[in-house]
Amino acid sequence: MHSNQVHLFSDGIDSAIECQNLVRRMQIFPKLVRFQQEELIASQMNIGRDFLDQERQKRLNNLSLDDFLRSSHLKEDDLDICFAREEALLRFAEKQFGPGLEEVFLSSKGAHDQVIYSILRVRDAGLAQELWIRLEENEGPFTELAASFGEGPEASHKGLMGPTAMGSIYPQELAQLLRSLRPGEIHPPRQLGEWLILIRLEVLTPARFDKQMRTFLLHKQLDTFLDARVKRIMSGETVDELNFDF
Repeated sequence: MHSNQVHLFSDGIDSAIECQNLVRRMQIFPKLVRFQQEELIASQMNIGRDFLDQERQKRLNNLSLDDFLRSSHLKEDDLDICFAREEALLRFAEKQFGPGLEEVFLSSKGAHDQVIYSILRVRDAGLAQELWIRLEENEGPFTELAASFGEGPEASHKGLMGPTAMGSIYPQELAQLLRSLRPGEIHPPRQLGEWLILIRLEVLTPARFDKQMRTFLLHKQLDTFLDARVKRIMSGETVDELNFDF
């Protein structure tokens, strides 16, 4: 088996210092701490040999082991934890956060609803009023008017936005306006910051607590949990041991 190690630094203590300096300059220490916490979880979760063998077969994808190790810059001893990591994190999140997940979903109050809408932004009040009248009287399609008169970044894609989660729309006043509309309805010109906006609701799809949403929320809860641990570690605080006593 060929060695796939790349020697970036000289051997010895100077090498460790040089590596630490490089990590600091690249500002990736938080990412390394996060990855270390993820690997700690993966190493403690019992994934099972059958899953790891199936994952190995899928990842190698007809490559020989030597070729895979060479292309991925891994050692064979790394494979189990690398292949287990994603599944282990999901299982940990399910055990840790799964029991209260539906309550988390319900408390989001529609923030995960998916919305598609059209928007047109201008600065001139007279122009905004004229465009609204033209839209109300069907004197031109929204896409055409947004491309011709829109002064915001949405003009480059004819005013159409989404699908996007309602909770990610900024400012929240815009999300509230969309909630007040029926599909196809256009809101009269409204001042938002420096802009006068015209918006039309295209489609609003309420979120469902299905398998896809459950997985999304598990990842979100896990991210919040790990981000908090990393922040405490980075500030020099002592963190509680991870609980695997499920």
